[in-house]
Amino acid sequence: MVACMMRQSDEKHILGTSSTEILLWSSRRDLIAVSNSSGEVFLRRLSWSKVWKLAKRGDGVKVTAIVWRPDSVVLAVGYSSGHVVLVDVESGEVVHTFNLCVEPITALAWENSSASLNEETDNFLLPELLPQPPKVNSSKLDGNTLESDRGLKHEEMLSLLWIGLKNGVVYGYAFGLFPCCLLKLSELSGTNETVGAVRSVCPNGDHSQLSVVADLHDAQSEVLLLTVETPLITHCLKELYGLGVLYRQINALMDCLTSAQKALQEAWEDALVDLESKMVRYESNDGQSSLSVDLMELLMFGHAGIKLEKFLVTDLTDKGLKRIGQAVELSYSNMQKLLVKHIVCANYQLSHYLTQLCGLAKQEDRFSCLGLHINSCLAAYRAAGSFTAKTAELQQVIDGSVKYLKTFFRWLYVTILRLSDEPIPPELATSTQQDVRFIANFLAKDFETDGQVRLDRIGQYLRNEPLTFVASSKTRPWDMLTEACQPATLLQDTDLFQPRAECSLAQEFVYLENQVKASFEAIPSAVGQTASLPFITTLTLNCPKDSLDKIRITTRSINLPKDRCTLIGLSGSTSPSKGFYLFEFASDKERKNSTRAAFFSIDRCNYLSPGEYRLSDMQFYNNEILSMLVSAEGSAGSVFLQLSLVLLRAELGPIASRRGPFTSSDVFTSSLVGQGNIRSVNASALGLSSSRKVAAIFSSAKRKVRIFDMEVEEEEDIDEEDQDIEDVSDLSHGKHLIFLHNVSNRTRAN
Repeated sequence: MVACMMRQSDEKHILGTSSTEILLWSSRRDLIAVSNSSGEVFLRRLSWSKVWKLAKRGDGVKVTAIVWRPDSVVLAVGYSSGHVVLVDVESGEVVHTFNLCVEPITALAWENSSASLNEETDNFLLPELLPQPPKVNSSKLDGNTLESDRGLKHEEMLSLLWIGLKNGVVYGYAFGLFPCCLLKLSELSGTNETVGAVRSVCPNGDHSQLSVVADLHDAQSEVLLLTVETPLITHCLKELYGLGVLYRQINALMDCLTSAQKALQEAWEDALVDLESKMVRYESNDGQSSLSVDLMELLMFGHAGIKLEKFLVTDLTDKGLKRIGQAVELSYSNMQKLLVKHIVCANYQLSHYLTQLCGLAKQEDRFSCLGLHINSCLAAYRAAGSFTAKTAELQQVIDGSVKYLKTFFRWLYVTILRLSDEPIPPELATSTQQDVRFIANFLAKDFETDGQVRLDRIGQYLRNEPLTFVASSKTRPWDMLTEACQPATLLQDTDLFQPRAECSLAQEFVYLENQVKASFEAIPSAVGQTASLPFITTLTLNCPKDSLDKIRITTRSINLPKDRCTLIGLSGSTSPSKGFYLFEFASDKERKNSTRAAFFSIDRCNYLSPGEYRLSDMQFYNNEILSMLVSAEGSAGSVFLQLSLVLLRAELGPIASRRGPFTSSDVFTSSLVGQGNIRSVNASALGLSSSRKVAAIFSSAKRKVRIFDMEVEEEEDIDEEDQDIEDVSDLSHGKHLIFLHNVSNRTRAN
């Protein structure tokens, strides 16, 4: 019989009106993630001090699952809205957010592969990704930008984030970003029954098998326990790793382009739109005069009619025109910077990565089984080329607009000063014959479109709708290039970029997004279709159907050389429960598809005070110990127990894969608990970390938490009276508790 001592190290009261719902220790750091009923997530240290806070996503949106990335660099949070948020642990910044299918997230698990991979696709010879473009005209123009994939780099192993949904679907995301597996449990089960919410997902550590607990949609208080084998993932680890790296880079660049598109919208100055509206009102006053004709007469003959003079001096004014000119010049200058420094550079990198993707797709012997097809990859690459061509077209339009408008506004400004008898600055007093021809050409060809004043040619490129003014093929850069390069005309149409003349830049970007998405969208289904169910059984629980989400479930994946299995413990009913089930799914070659289970009753414990005990919470402490909180009926206190997994697993019996209620002989935990110094506590939930040797125990109202140091060596001067069992009704009593790990006697109850 081996005992261990734990000593209280801290006690904290939780402020606010929200109660704690989920708490999860990091396996590598002195950090614990805690969510509350308001939908907020806090990261706290061992001392319970707050590191950062993740705000709620909206009214009524709950946090339904939390999981750490195996290296504890990223925290994944699942919500009832279907969103999954990846948070950088160091900074607390959201590095990625996605929504699967608006179905609530019900389970999360994140695993690493057991072997390190150093695929060549991870060593791309390109500069670092560009930061997201900041807002124009802000003080942060030259700094304080965010990296779109911060915290998601430097993974030498393929990690998979498994996401369980309320509709019985499980997704697998490589690196937490790349959707690479889709498991529809209803289809895999091969029955007419519909699988409901996925309550738990536990991978076995080498991406070859999942152990899943899910509801039966149409059944009463029944859950399915099943194992899912994913052989294609194990067989194609390197291929999925390479695709995951590419997807991560492509996704970051698409985020960068999306941010740049928004920045372009912010940089575009709508002052020209106001000016256009004034000019339209000028023409609509009598319906006979045309502003372009009147301005042409003013340019050619130097005479302005009464109506035009009043419009220039009264409506436009010299100060108003100067303000508009400065705003437009600054706006177009900022847009040019965004195009050159962000959109063009990011799109060139994107084109390079899509070329890499096409090269992988041509290796059909390795990637066709994963659902990667060359036609969809080439379509994405051509869409990137079309977006590049449209970007060059917009650059040319901006350059031309700057030249035309700058010259036109300068002439108009001097004219207004002359009509107002105001002094004209010497640098503006003279104009060349070339300027006159330039303005005349602008008024004759570009001032109006279809009888309406059109000074702004930029805004139409930023709207997700067809262009109102389509540039001539003789001025579009891509058409000029293909016409100048005669060999290009000999290529097939499918080998050339095909920018659509009538489409805006926003439309081309939406098309690019859809094509990039289409190149990857077949992969999850292709991988999921190769999955199989070697084991499935039904378990009837003693609780209402609408309370299945309150069942306590804990999982543990053991990966030792001579012991590879997955353990799942779940309470027999909603908390408090009379006992718990323990399932063992073997994953080593010698015991492949071997499953054992038993139900352990805690009605009577010989070494506790007389009474009926119920299970409040349970969690695996490590590969050797199962920890639990049990409470006595009629008493406010709870007792913390630690049971030997070696002894518990010795009581398990083999079960076959079948449909129908699972039955097992009860095993009284009283036969597995030896006498030790066990003190009762008023508690309802616990959080454990074996790597840090700490435990957090919450009070029944979850308004107070106590932190305990585990595995503390027993002091030599402990009095014998302290070794007796002592009942304490509240967490405020006692500084250390002793719990039993192993016992020498055990019997099977009938």
